[in-house]
Amino acid sequence: MIPGVRRLVVTTVVENYVDMLLADEPNVTRAGLAHHFDPKRENPIGENGVSFHVRLEWDRYNYNLLFDAAMSSQVMLHNAAALGIDLEAVDHIVISHGHPDHYGGLLGVLACRSAPVPVSLGEAAFMPRYLRLASGQVAPFYNLGFTPEAIEAAGGRVVVHDGALEVGPGSISTGAIPRKVNFEMPSKSIATPNALIQVIDGQMGPDSVPDDQAMVVNVGDDGLAIFVGCSHAGIINTVRQAVELSGRSRIRGVFGGFHLGFPGTPESKTQKTIEALQDLDVELLCPMHCTGMQAMMQLKAAFPDRFLLNCTGTAVVIEA
Repeated sequence: MIPGVRRLVVTTVVENYVDMLLADEPNVTRAGLAHHFDPKRENPIGENGVSFHVRLEWDRYNYNLLFDAAMSSQVMLHNAAALGIDLEAVDHIVISHGHPDHYGGLLGVLACRSAPVPVSLGEAAFMPRYLRLASGQVAPFYNLGFTPEAIEAAGGRVVVHDGALEVGPGSISTGAIPRKVNFEMPSKSIATPNALIQVIDGQMGPDSVPDDQAMVVNVGDDGLAIFVGCSHAGIINTVRQAVELSGRSRIRGVFGGFHLGFPGTPESKTQKTIEALQDLDVELLCPMHCTGMQAMMQLKAAFPDRFLLNCTGTAVVIEA
């Protein structure tokens, strides 16, 4: 990748939570009390989903990335307007994987624009997917309307890739992430409650989310900012792949879901994840969404000076 950006502004457009009592910090701005109590402004809304607006800044130029598009167009578009995010100015959209809490607002974003925009994602994002509940109830083919044709019709230009792809100056989507860390291996059985199921070649099996990818931005001469949706490939696998692809080892920040809150996740996995993140010397941790409250509390205890409680409307600045 080319040399990194001078300044990076990360706005959480959609996240599970809203908290108007969180105070601003150095390089962190919240949609706080003044925003929520201002009758002239709309308030951002929490939703089970993820979307980041990432602005790359140089001396004279900006470039705008959208990573994931939340669960619904209603919340996605409302929050973008409430937070002053110009979706017309987005230069590239990256979808982390084909689950609806990450692509659900995509068609709404595309429909509100006047010009086409690239949408990058893995080929497996479009495979049929199901959800089986503990009761045995199945939510059939829940991604039925998520197709390349629908994206193109709404104004997207689908870019399917399984390897690393440049999505902006000094920025890549990783493509498929190798799964090497032993405590992050996917389950081989679907005989579990709340199982996610995929269909490949007509056969039903566990949804290992092979399309899972991250977005990586070079910051300055040596740093990385890493964006994840749910880390289905494993947050440690993901961070290590970002380091390998970029050739950089300084990790300025990791933003997104660490997937430690899913039912049945062993406690040992959270502890091993913490130890691996300590070895990687991550400077800023912003776990959210599917990380789970218990794991977030443990991460905060392990990284008291590096943990940031993120929520809808939070903006973080990282400078080179």
